[in-house]
Amino acid sequence: MSRTRIVSAAQLAAAVAVILRILFATADPIAYTDEQNNDTMPVTSTENDSDVYRVPTKPMNLSSHGINSTTIELSWAEPDSANGIISGYRIYYMYSNYTDVQMFKTENDEKPITEFFLQELKPNTTYKIWVKAYTWKNEGEPSDYIIRQTDIQGPSAPRILNVSCQTNDSIYIQWARPQVFWGSIDYYFINYRIENADRYEEIEVLTEKDHLESATIIPNLTMNTIYEIVVRGGTRSIIDNQVIIQGTDSDPRKIRATRDCDKIPPLLSHSTRKFSNGVIAGMICACLAVMLMITSFVLWKKCFHTAYYFLDYPPRTVPTLQEWENTEQDGERTAVPIQKFVQHVASLHADSDIGFSKEYEFIQAETGKFTTENSQNIENKAKNRYQNILASCGGGQPKKSQDYVNANYIDGWQRARAYIGTQGPLPPTFGGFWSMVWEQRVSIIVMITNLVERGRKKCDMYWPKKGSETFGYIQVTLLREDVMATYTIRTLQIRHLKVKKKKNGVNMGERVVWQYHYTGWPDHGVPEHPLPVLSFIRKSSNANPPDAGPIVVHCSAGVGRTGTYIVIDAMLKQAKCKNEVNIFGFLKHIRTQRDYLVQTEEQYVFIHHALQEAIESGDTYINENNLLGYVQDILNPNNNNTDAWNNLEVQYKV
Repeated sequence: MSRTRIVSAAQLAAAVAVILRILFATADPIAYTDEQNNDTMPVTSTENDSDVYRVPTKPMNLSSHGINSTTIELSWAEPDSANGIISGYRIYYMYSNYTDVQMFKTENDEKPITEFFLQELKPNTTYKIWVKAYTWKNEGEPSDYIIRQTDIQGPSAPRILNVSCQTNDSIYIQWARPQVFWGSIDYYFINYRIENADRYEEIEVLTEKDHLESATIIPNLTMNTIYEIVVRGGTRSIIDNQVIIQGTDSDPRKIRATRDCDKIPPLLSHSTRKFSNGVIAGMICACLAVMLMITSFVLWKKCFHTAYYFLDYPPRTVPTLQEWENTEQDGERTAVPIQKFVQHVASLHADSDIGFSKEYEFIQAETGKFTTENSQNIENKAKNRYQNILASCGGGQPKKSQDYVNANYIDGWQRARAYIGTQGPLPPTFGGFWSMVWEQRVSIIVMITNLVERGRKKCDMYWPKKGSETFGYIQVTLLREDVMATYTIRTLQIRHLKVKKKKNGVNMGERVVWQYHYTGWPDHGVPEHPLPVLSFIRKSSNANPPDAGPIVVHCSAGVGRTGTYIVIDAMLKQAKCKNEVNIFGFLKHIRTQRDYLVQTEEQYVFIHHALQEAIESGDTYINENNLLGYVQDILNPNNNNTDAWNNLEVQYKV
């Protein structure tokens, strides 16, 4: 039975405000739907909530088709209930307790069956694979998983040992077995051709699996003709027994088919001149002299100079990534499934936040167990912004005194040295800071402080306000500055003045670095609402290319807000990959790499609130290309029994 809804002016105004905020509220090119609201708490998803919090059900019929050594072709059917517009799929794959993910974004032309090539896999490796659909709200339920093994890869290149003439029209060739292969070498393929000919002839040789060397004769050749010969191995596929996977070619060898070819040196593709014994002896003596000089110089430096190393390896007593994941307290594992995280946070808040206090006090007890002798070196003391916040030997040390930087390597989620935590640079350390950025192949710098806060200088301006400035050997140029509501993105070009090499037309002495500067985080405090912080962390972390070095994170001292950023970013990744978070275990681990990370209990509580917001609300960013679809989705839910006004009211309360 239909019913009429009487809409008040206040309700109408609220609905219009939601849509206007979606379209115009933020200066960020990518809009988010929720604004900072000081008067309300995040809405918890319950059985009575609107469909606005529902996510897609599991994708159906996940299966594989083609498999080779590095790729698995997958297909699946869309979920029975999308509960919105599906933006794409995340394909998770796990091997040896390591989980990774690849992304697939859907196109406008919706298809009932999705196909995807899962690439860059390891040969001869067993993978557990599952898929999740995601919308603007969050990702949905996981599909049923499948287990597949990738195929083996072809053997490495054999090494040709001997090429000689058997008769006037045949050549004898002998080669050594490849050093790298999977299982066995089942066949060898000898390819030969007349020099500069277009096509190779091929001889297939069945191998003796336990032989380290093999040989064969190439018959019926043309006399007094130069031939080029290459050899490669082959191994039978473990996926299809009828397929032989061929490996890498050996270095080619050339020889002239003639009666006396045994007395003529083989022709190499890249011929070299044979040196006399006297020349060889002279070269050996010269090399020994150079090595002696280098050794003497190293010993001199070791005896007369302090041995510093820039961002050195942590001590071997530091827990491994796997150990912190299984951290226990009072006999219980500290990792919390995301389905129970809201309840977990509520329990920590009980009895005047006694749970937070106990956990943070325990973590505080782990601080200060590593020495800071290099930071206290008389030449380095002036380069520390705060004399009580020093770089511990647990994470990293400077290379030499003039390059000293108060910085440490810090692990991330399933990636060692994912971050470099450092203080806000001082003028004496500008050169060392930019040298660190260059040497560590840094692409992203995260700055979480203003230059001046409450009348006190918190950081010096280590980048040019406009144009270019030179710091040591590094020239820094400001290319672009994009100012957002709560942060600024600066695009910087850095040039090493001592590197002028070009490779494939690319100047190896120049790189581009992006600085993400968060401007709304107070010193010794936390933001009033975690949503803008989550958006900033996601955007800056996702901007780091896969092949780049660590993300440099700094605030003023390089411990409080720096640690908060790192913990939230790492836990977002853990939640995404394992559907659990371990804030206590991870912070306890990284405290062994840089002291005082997450400097206050208030910051520790804020981390929990931010992750609760992320779990309940999902990623609230909406790409401008998907904005119209989002508005249609929230105004016209799939469930006909759901009132669109309820959706808007719930969204507005957030």
